[in-house]
Amino acid sequence: MECIKGKVKKHQIISALAVGGIAFAALNFNNPPLFTDLSGFVLFAQEEIKLEQGVQVSSGDLGSNGKIDIEKDVIVNGNLFAKEISIDKNSTINGDASFNKLKLHKEAQILGTQTRPIQLPVANLPEITPFNIGTQNFNFTGATNTLFAGNYRDIVIGKNSRLVLDGGTYNLRKLELKDGAILIFNASTTLNIQFKLRGKDHVSILPGLNIKPDDLKINYLGIRPKKEKIEKEDDDNEIESEMDSQEKKDHKAGKIGRPVVFGKNSFLNFKLLAPKAKVKIEKESTLRGQVLARKIRIGKDGVLSREQTGFSIARPEDIITDPDGGVYPINELLISLTPEATILDAQAIAISISGRIIGIVSSINLYQIEIPVGSIQELENLISMLRSNSKVDGVFRNFVIEMQ
Repeated sequence: MECIKGKVKKHQIISALAVGGIAFAALNFNNPPLFTDLSGFVLFAQEEIKLEQGVQVSSGDLGSNGKIDIEKDVIVNGNLFAKEISIDKNSTINGDASFNKLKLHKEAQILGTQTRPIQLPVANLPEITPFNIGTQNFNFTGATNTLFAGNYRDIVIGKNSRLVLDGGTYNLRKLELKDGAILIFNASTTLNIQFKLRGKDHVSILPGLNIKPDDLKINYLGIRPKKEKIEKEDDDNEIESEMDSQEKKDHKAGKIGRPVVFGKNSFLNFKLLAPKAKVKIEKESTLRGQVLARKIRIGKDGVLSREQTGFSIARPEDIITDPDGGVYPINELLISLTPEATILDAQAIAISISGRIIGIVSSINLYQIEIPVGSIQELENLISMLRSNSKVDGVFRNFVIEMQ
């Protein structure tokens, strides 16, 4: 094997608190997989991973038996494993890269070891055990809904509504979250979904107290049950636009699954297994856990973390120096919550200030929140307002240090 080590300078700004069908067949291999344990991957795809501009991977590796395509201004704190890797301008990989083919922009960096060739397949996705769905439908509205484990048909969580799962195994035909919907799992939970998984904009899937993000396991087929009467879904046109002509044929023939789409500004906590489907998470969304799928696309400025605790790195263009000499991103706050406050409280606070959670230190109930402000005065006003919240222990600017 050929190993290539590049001599590069590591120069980045980090938070001070953060320190411490056809295509499928073509990717079948005769060799044993390089990895049999996928627990270290935040994303793994049978065919392709695409990270759009500005995505940050706080922790976890990326793997694909086909391609990894990384657009500009991306930061990955993890290793890359793929047959082909493409990395665009101003992107940085704080880890190793193993590949057969590499396209690296002259202004991009891989700070670890480069290894060529790579043993293929990198890994094989596990199969989903067959399950039986039920016949009962639920359309939940309001904030006081609970569903116990069992077999159901279609579950819809209405706009700005909330559903709590008490744990266990749920077998469904469909799970749909409308705009602003919240799904909470209070214990270890498995969702087996036959045909459709869809989240609109600003949806939240959140763990309860002392529950880890990947205590929610979603197994998704994306294939319509046999002999089922075809019913039109309200997002069929959008979903079809996610597939090329061959994929549409393969989906109709039951060879691949219906794509999974989560909308913009979503906050997701789960382990999602979709071996026959494409998974798309749209821009400015945060994921803690794992996605293992046929194809994966993460939208612009998304934040991903394999670990329960992780912080995002401030972009240089957002860093200011105030008149007192303080150096910090103008568009971030660190919010410490009281001991009894939960991640649901943190998400509610973020939404109330039109922000989003981009980092968490669970052990001390600390949240890094990105906010749409552009001046010191706006930041000061927001800090003053948040300090009056009974769930808030403290609010701080996210002071940063520069490391060479």
